[in-house]
Amino acid sequence: MLNEENKEQLEAEETSTNEEKTSDLNTNQSEEVPEENISMKASYKKKLAKKDEEIEKLKQEVEKWKNDYYRAYADMANLRKDIQKDHSEAVKYRIEGFVHDLLMVLDSFELALKSEPQNEETKNYLKGFQYVYSTLLGILNNEGVKAIDPALNEKFDPKTMQAIDKIESDDEENLVKEQVLKGYKLYDHLIRPAMVKVSCHKTEKEVEEKEENSQEESK
Repeated sequence: MLNEENKEQLEAEETSTNEEKTSDLNTNQSEEVPEENISMKASYKKKLAKKDEEIEKLKQEVEKWKNDYYRAYADMANLRKDIQKDHSEAVKYRIEGFVHDLLMVLDSFELALKSEPQNEETKNYLKGFQYVYSTLLGILNNEGVKAIDPALNEKFDPKTMQAIDKIESDDEENLVKEQVLKGYKLYDHLIRPAMVKVSCHKTEKEVEEKEENSQEESK
């Protein structure tokens, strides 16, 4: 018969053996994953990757359309500004052709007002002309028309004046010595330059010729 000590040893060995079997069984069960589950996981991963690609593609398209929209909006804003500018320019200079056609009338007024009245009747006529002329200039001035009226001995300005003749003078050259016709401009557009005569110095040849002529006359 087994004594108590041997009996306990035997029971311990049986328990250890059973635990090892149970552990091996659990291990085998955890390692053995069905192929169906593996295939499903791979399919899900592919689908997720495809969806990620589609999302990224849609993000790029959204960014492209957004940039195109902002570009089109900026182009439209610039076009609107250009149209408004062209319209403002057209309104601003709309009477330029009319003023150009009116120059002969303005010149006639200027010429008439320079004449000295010979009698009281003519003097009254000139007063009427002066009133009409001043009124006309006031209307044109309100529309942006300015007269170019160079003063005597003013420096010649090629931007607003045209020299139609020269007058010999001991003064500095290119000074306004006589105004023939006033000039006019509409805002910054020159309609007609002022017609003037400017100073110039005598050339040596002209001086010699005049001296020779003087000597011949004295003989």
